Amino acid sequence: MTRRITTHREPFRPPPQHGIGDMTNHDGDDEQAAETRAARERMLARHKLIEAIIRNNELQLRNESARGGAEIEMHCALRDAEPPGAGPEAAAEVERLTARVAMLKTEHARLVAEREWLNAALLEFETGPSSAEHQRSGHA
Repeated sequence: MTRRITTHREPFRPPPQHGIGDMTNHDGDDEQAAETRAARERMLARHKLIEAIIRNNELQLRNESARGGAEIEMHCALRDAEPPGAGPEAAAEVERLTARVAMLKTEHARLVAEREWLNAALLEFETGPSSAEHQRSGHA
């Protein structure tokens, strides 16, 4: 059995250069760091915006599914309320479903408006501020 002996070696680092050959601009380093921070903040803001678009898409899909189901239930309730002896329960079910469909349509309109706002905000990241920015309230 052979044993290996290892030693810790420091990596080679050239000595610092001082004097005539040192033309480093430390102010440029600060500018570059500030630009890097600004670019990172912009990237994170854009990422949050894209996450909001994804969430909006998910909510729109759920809303469409719920509206489809509520509309099917509504047609069934209307069919059940047509016969002369249907009773007050059938009419109450139609009223309940009418309110549910209306609420889902209102939510759909809100989601569409939010999506339009998010799309415009994302476009601003690509092209710069739009001429219609003053028209947006900033609320999603």
